[in-house]
Amino acid sequence: MAVAAVAACAFLLVLAVASHVMAADPPEHLGEGVLVTGRTATAQVGEVGLSGARVVTTDETDHTLWETSNNGTTWTATGGSSDAKPFQLEGSSLLTFEGTTAKVGGLTFPAADEVILGKGGKLVSHRIPNGASAEVYDVATNTKLADYAPPFAMSDSTVWKVTEPGRLTGKDLATGTVKTILVASNCTVGPDRVNGRWALLSGCNQVVDVRGPGAPRNLTVAADSQLGNGFTVQITPEQDVLVTDLNDHGLGQRRYGPVRGEPTSFRADGSGLAKIVYADPDSKPRVITLSWLTADPQQRPDTVAPVLTSASAGDRIRDNTSLSFEWAFTDPQDPNSPATGVATYDLRIQQRPNRTSPYGAWNQVPVWQGLKGTAASTTAPIGTDTCWQVRARDYAGNLSAWSTSYCSEVDGTAPKLVTLRIGDRVAVTAPVTFRWAYTEDTEVASYDVVYKVAAPGAALGKWMYPPAWQNTRIRSITWTPRLGWDECFLVRARDYLGNLSAWSPQICAVAPQDDRALTSAGSVTRSTSSLAFQGTTSILKANGAYLTKTTEAGARIALVAIHGPGQGRVDIYHANLKIGTVSLAAGTTSRKVTYLPITPFRTGAVKIVSTSTAPAIVDGIAFLRVNP
Repeated sequence: MAVAAVAACAFLLVLAVASHVMAADPPEHLGEGVLVTGRTATAQVGEVGLSGARVVTTDETDHTLWETSNNGTTWTATGGSSDAKPFQLEGSSLLTFEGTTAKVGGLTFPAADEVILGKGGKLVSHRIPNGASAEVYDVATNTKLADYAPPFAMSDSTVWKVTEPGRLTGKDLATGTVKTILVASNCTVGPDRVNGRWALLSGCNQVVDVRGPGAPRNLTVAADSQLGNGFTVQITPEQDVLVTDLNDHGLGQRRYGPVRGEPTSFRADGSGLAKIVYADPDSKPRVITLSWLTADPQQRPDTVAPVLTSASAGDRIRDNTSLSFEWAFTDPQDPNSPATGVATYDLRIQQRPNRTSPYGAWNQVPVWQGLKGTAASTTAPIGTDTCWQVRARDYAGNLSAWSTSYCSEVDGTAPKLVTLRIGDRVAVTAPVTFRWAYTEDTEVASYDVVYKVAAPGAALGKWMYPPAWQNTRIRSITWTPRLGWDECFLVRARDYLGNLSAWSPQICAVAPQDDRALTSAGSVTRSTSSLAFQGTTSILKANGAYLTKTTEAGARIALVAIHGPGQGRVDIYHANLKIGTVSLAAGTTSRKVTYLPITPFRTGAVKIVSTSTAPAIVDGIAFLRVNP
C-alpha cells in the first residue's frame, strides 16, 4: 500500500459567492462552444452528454435519446429514453432511465433506485433508496464485484473512499491494488468526484492528486459542478460556463457561454478529453474544446532503481549459530515519474570458515532470489563469518546494485586470559584471594577452577575438581591459608557457544611455617614482636646457634626474618646441602621475605644456622613445591 503525504496549500478559490470580485476582474471569456448541427436545426434538446466524438441528447418533448459521432451530419435514435432521470454517458457506456427500468450494458435496475455510472464507464453502482450499502458491478461482464457504503467515487476500475479520517483509499477492483492518499481530516468523496489524476473532495474543499505526489489545491465549487479530466466546470450566476484548470497550480480560469437557464444541462467529456458539452439558450448542443488547459504532466516511466534505506545483520560477533538479515528499500519518485514500488529482492552471501581463511565466492541461494519479504535467516558453523548483500527491483524492472556487505560471525574464538592474580607467592597475611579475568568476543559463560595442595613436608598432590567450581560464574576464590601448606590453582573459561580456553598458567601461594615449628639449639631466645608473622620470633644470639626441622620438601626456600641495624647473618641448609646465606642487616627494622636460589625438588631436614656474633631474628620459613 502506497501512502502519499499531502501538505496544506495556500490556494483558495471561492466561486459563486464572490461575484463582486469576479465582476472587478472576471476570467477571460472565450465565447460559445461549437454548435452540433443537423437534427438540432429543428429539434430542441433536453439533456446533453459527450464522450469523445459521441454526442448524446434527449428530445425536449418525448425524452427519446439521439446520438451523433460526426458533429450532427448523422443522428441515430438509440432506442432508449430518459424520461425518469438524466441519462449518464461515461466512456463507451450509456446509462438510460426508461419507465421503471434503468439500463446499462446488460444490466437492469429499478429506475427508482440510485444508479450511478462511474467515470470511464467501467463500473456502475446500484443502491436501493436509503440502503446501507451499494452494489458495484463490472459493466462489461455484468458481474457484481463488491459492496460499498456511500459515499464513494468510481473512476475506471477503482473505487475511492475515505476509509477513516484523513485517509482516501482507492482499490482497483480489477487488480486488487490498493493506494492510500493522506488528505485533510474532514474530507469526504462522493459520486463523480474522482476523474483521472484528480479527486475533488467535499467537506474540506480540497483537490488531491491520486496518481502522484502532486501538490493539492484548495478549491470551493458549487454542488452541481462537474469534474472533468484535469478541470472543473460549473455555471456562474450570469449563466456562463466557468472552467478551472486543475493542472495549473494557480487554478487558471476561463468562461464560455451563455448556457440555457432552467433546466440547465452540461457535462464534461466522459472519455477523458478536455471537452465540455452544454445546452445553449436555444436548447441546442454546443461543444467546448479546452485547448488552453495546462497539459497533464506526462508521467515518465519509472527509470530509477530502489534505494536501500536500512539493513542489519545483527551483532558483528554472535553467541549462537542462528544468523538473520533484515533490510528496507524505498523506490524514489517525483511528480512526473511516480514510483512503481519495490517488487522483489535478491540475496547473496559469502563466507569464511575462520578468521585466518579468505572469504569464498558469493553464493546466490536459489530460494533467496525474487523474495517478497524483507528478512532472511540461516545457520552457520562455529567460527564462520557470513556476509550478506541485498538488491531490489521495482515493478518497472529497475534493479539496484548490490548493497555493501553486512557481516556476522559465529564466535569461534575462546575467551582470552587477561588477569591472573593470587597476591604474594609467600602469603604472610590472610586471607588470600585468587582472582582471574578473561576477555571474550561475545560473553564468557562460565569458568572451571581446579587446585592441588601440599601439606608440610609433602609434595603437591593431584589436581582436584570441586563440583561447585566447574561451570561456575565466580571470578575469585578467597581462603585463609594453612601454615606450611602450598596451594596451587588453574582456571579456564568458556563462552556460550562452548569455545573453551586452555588452562591458565599454574599459580600458587604458600603460608610460611612459624619459627615455633622449628627446634632450637645453642644460644636461641624465643621472643615476640608486633612485626612478626604469627607474632613470635626466634633470636639466634651466637655464632653456631641454629633452628632445625626434619623432613621438609620443596624446590625453593623462602626465609621470613626481621631485618634491621646490627643484625647478623644465617646460612640455610636443606637435606644437608647449603642453599645460601642471608644477611639480616638493614638501615631500618622491618619484616622481609628472602627467596633463596631455586634447586631441584628435594626432601630432607632444614637448618638455619647463625654465622655471626650479631643476633639474627628468624620469623618463619616457607617451602615452595614449585617455582614460582
